[in-house]
Formats: sequence, structure tokens, C-alpha cells
Amino acid sequence: MSGLCGCIHWTNRPRHAQAAAQMADAAAYRGPDGIEAWSGARASLTHLALNVTAADERESQPIVENGLILVADARIDDRSTLQSNVRRQLRTASPTDADLILAAYHRWGTDCPAHLIGDFAFALWDPEERRLFAARDPMGMRPLHYRIENDRLLFGSDVKQLLAAPEVPARISEPMVAAYLQNRLEPLDWTFYEDIFQLKPAHALLARPGGSPETWRYWDVDPDKRIRYDDERDYVEHFREVFAKAVRARLRSAQPVGLFLSGGVDSGSIASMAGHLKETEGIGCPTLQTYSWAFKTLTQCDEREVSTQITDRYNLPSTPIDAESVRLIGPPHGVPDRDSPFMSHYQALLAEGLRRAREHGVRCMLSGQNGDLMVGSWIFDNITLLRKGRLKTLREELQAQHETLGLSFKDLIWRTLYRPIRAHIWPEDMLPRLREPLWRLWRTVRPAQSSAPPPPWMSENLRDAVGLSPDRKEIPSGLRQFARRRRYETIHSPLQRRIGAWSERLFAHHHMTYADPWADRRLIEYVMAVPQHQIFQRGQNKSIARRAMRGITPDAARNNLQKVSLKPLYEHALKDESPEQVHKYILQNNQYLNSEPLTAYYKGRLRDQKEESFRFWLALCLNMWVQQYNL
Repeated sequence: MSGLCGCIHWTNRPRHAQAAAQMADAAAYRGPDGIEAWSGARASLTHLALNVTAADERESQPIVENGLILVADARIDDRSTLQSNVRRQLRTASPTDADLILAAYHRWGTDCPAHLIGDFAFALWDPEERRLFAARDPMGMRPLHYRIENDRLLFGSDVKQLLAAPEVPARISEPMVAAYLQNRLEPLDWTFYEDIFQLKPAHALLARPGGSPETWRYWDVDPDKRIRYDDERDYVEHFREVFAKAVRARLRSAQPVGLFLSGGVDSGSIASMAGHLKETEGIGCPTLQTYSWAFKTLTQCDEREVSTQITDRYNLPSTPIDAESVRLIGPPHGVPDRDSPFMSHYQALLAEGLRRAREHGVRCMLSGQNGDLMVGSWIFDNITLLRKGRLKTLREELQAQHETLGLSFKDLIWRTLYRPIRAHIWPEDMLPRLREPLWRLWRTVRPAQSSAPPPPWMSENLRDAVGLSPDRKEIPSGLRQFARRRRYETIHSPLQRRIGAWSERLFAHHHMTYADPWADRRLIEYVMAVPQHQIFQRGQNKSIARRAMRGITPDAARNNLQKVSLKPLYEHALKDESPEQVHKYILQNNQYLNSEPLTAYYKGRLRDQKEESFRFWLALCLNMWVQQYNL
């Protein structure tokens, strides 16, 4: 686990080994348990080891077999099924995760990623065919970046590895910066450096001499797959089974596993299921260590009253992290990584939690980050109830949604009935060549009130130099139902995928692998196949998870699980703790930002006259990034 990199020369040049060594050194934190390399006539591949499972400890990478060379950063799940399918291709009776990937390639060739369950990024070099094949897991939980030149291909877990190779210029990508400042974090294959790309989640890459690499999506949800039960309790039981598999897979560790535990449904369900599995099956890691934020002054942010009910029930070790003692903005931990200016408001807080976890020997850290995407986000399915004539249930749902959300019945009908009907009549992927001109004509007559112009602090030069095309959503054409399309869009949110990449890199810096049961491919397939009314029901967000955890999560906690915002901590950092630091970063002009409107906004925030703008945070991080790395 943890990292990989490599340099391929299509022509026989001797400097690839040197380049690969420099790339490995640039991300040496990914290899606390050793860095091993293989070199041939045209290529060098390197593996940076972080041992989490018992199989990791006996694994030796790069793997060289039958003329093929493989490096992988992977945790492969559902191992027994895969092992049964590739038993003739296995080179050992006790395969490691990398062994299973190689065996899958021997059986299915470049179709093999579709047969892999888990989190992975891998690269396989075939010297005889002179081609490199690589792939990344469906949710992009493990990173992979690449750069193609005339006679050279570079790849690595981190962008900084590619920048460390000889003759790679660190030129900032202005289109990416412009998109970022407007809170548009796509296309997902873009990075903040020219000619360095990210392999998108659920994508594979095949590179040969003399041309651009071929990339393709190897997996997506099947829009025709449906799961239907006569008894609603069967949906809950099935969800519980799939979620248990997802948690169980991520407890496979020879070392303690950690969990950031809040008072929310997502991490609370992980902790409860992990405790339940250890009680009933006795499997997984030696211990599950939990870490929760502690507040003495900002007590409205403290969620331990709920989370403690879970840790007490399952006797899980719990470590409080003094959140108010952490400086959120500025060095040492509140600055972006060289790879990207994008970072969370609470990076420094997470870093402190990871530091404490490392002291406890944790090598795998769990998060519930993707729970909102899978079962949250307030996605209504009232239109299905209407279409099926379930008018009594629809009436009950509208009443519950009215009471829970405080929306008028007029607003509810507009949002949950009229808009879905309109989208069903003419979905976005129907006749796009006709739809777009008509949409532009309509907006000429009636401009959109909600369209957001570029932020006032974006420099005119950047605004003039870069024209961003409209967002194009990639949705399987068979997903016609409004709620299913919304769920698909939410799961594949570009913002959330960027957050995932940031999280993985932050955890790796602390010698830990990042894992989230809510990002399990099997869970995605289940959530997308069931009626969406089962996910959000009776006006209760994450209804299916709450029902599924009955008898596993203590009722007092299950009925009160509600994520609390840490915004007061951020506001304290912005206004009271770090104003001098913030001014230092925003007062300097550069080719991307104008300090005057940025400073005016910040002064308004200090006087409580400005609304919260995530785009201000993005601009602040960009200036920190430019100054920190002299870009």
C-alpha cells in the first residue's frame, strides 16, 4: 500500500532509473516500510510500502512475473470470490493484493479492473509489447497521475513526484486556477500544473509509443439494474448486509485501525458496525481507536455526548482532540500541499488527530466522508410515489418534509414534483445539440438570476485569458428517474472527489492509508438499484441507514445522530485567532488575484457584514499555496 511511481522511455535512454529515484524521494513519506525499485532497458517502476495487513508485510513489490512488472497501491476486497475466479492464474496459494491484481490481468487483460472490488491504483509495464496499463478504483480512493512527453511517460501517486523528475517544468495551469476560483473543480483529469493529468476514478489508461494514451471508463452503475422487494424490511436488511461487508473489508489490518468519530450518522454507523462485527465475528484489526473533537468554549461544536454512547457500548478506546488549541490557518499544518491549493478549512485539526493516531500505531484511518453522498443530501423521490399512485404515502411524505425542513407546500411541490416532471420530459442528455441552443436563447431573453459571475477578486488577465466551457454532466443515458439521476450526480460530485484526493494525501503524510466504507462499490451499486424512496423516507435524511442500524447503534445515539457544524471554529480562526495571518496572505497581488476586492470582502467578514463565501476560502488557499511554494 501507500504509493508508486515510474518512468518509461519509449526509446532506450539510460536516465529513467535516476528519474524514478528522484520521484520516489519526492514522496518518501509514502514508503515508511521501504522503497523498492525495478529497472529495465526502457523503464523503472518503484513501490513505496506502507504495511497495513499481514499480507502487506510479506509482499514484495514491484512484482516481476512472466516478463510483466506490476506496482500497486491497493486493498482488494471480496478476496475469496476473486481468488476462486483466478485460481489458475495465481502464482501462490496465499496471494497478496498485488498478486490478485496480476492474476486478474492474466485472466481478463485490460478488462481486469472491472473485476476488482476495493481501493486501488496500479500500473503494469509490458516490456515486450512496450506498453503501460494502469487503472484506478471507482471512487478514486487511491491516486494516480501521469505526464506524456515525446519519448517519455511519467506516473506517480502524487503530482510532486512528477515535478521532481528531470526536465519537468512547474507551469501553473491557468484554466484549472480559473475553474477552481469559481468553485468548479472539474474536469477531474485536470491538475494545477500544465501537462500533468489525474487518471479519473473508474478509468483505465493504456499508453504505447508514438501517440496519446488511451483512457476509458471501465465501470459504471448499470441503469437497468433494479432491486425490488415486497416487504420494506428487506431493503433495510439488504443494506445492512452490504454495509457490513464494506466495514469488514476495511478492518483487515495487522495494526490498530482508527476512526474519526463525530456525532453524525456516517461515522457513528461505522463505529457501531465495527463494534458489532468484532463482538459477533471476532474479526479484523486488533483494536479500533476512535478520535473525536473536544471543545471547552465552543461547546455547540462538541458531539461527544452522542459519540460516547457508541464507544461505551462497544468499549472502543476514545481519544479527545483539543480542537480549540489547533491553529487552522497558516504553518505548520494549515497550509496547502505542493500538489494543489485545495484543502479543507479543518486540515490542521485533522492533522492533529492523525498525529495522535500515529502515536497509537494506527496504519489505517477510517472516515465517513462519503456517507452524505450515498444516503444523504436530501434527495426526494416524491415523483415515484405520484407515478405509482401511492397518494396516501405521498401526502404523508409531503407533511413530514414540511415539518422537518420548514418548506411551504408550494415550495415542496415545485422542488419535488414539478422539477422532476420537467426533467423527466426532457432530460439533459436528450437531444443535447438542440437543447443547448434553445437554452442559450432562453437565457438571452430571460437571464438566470442564480448564475454566479467570476468572483470580484479574480484578476482581469485571468478572466480574459481563460474561457471555461459549460459543465457537462456524464450520466448513463438509462438513468431517467429524477431521484436516481440526482443520486448519481451526488455520488460523483467533482468537489467530493477532490476532497477525497486531498484526504488521501493528508493521511499518507502521516503514514496512514485512508479508507471509507461509504465509498464501497458494492454500496454504490445497491443504493443506485433500490427505489430512492427507501433512502429518504418519512422526511428523515439517511432514513435507510438509521433503520438498518437499529439494534446495532444504541437507540439513544441512533435517534440523535446529527452532524454538528464546525463553522464556529473556522469563524474564530478567521476573525479572532489569525487575522494578521490572513491579511499577510491576501494583501499580495499576483497574476491570479487582486488583493483590493479580496481585502474588502475580508474586512466585511470581520464586521459581520459579508455572507460566508466558499470562494473566499479557495482564494485564500490559492494565495497561501503561491506564497508557500514560490509559484
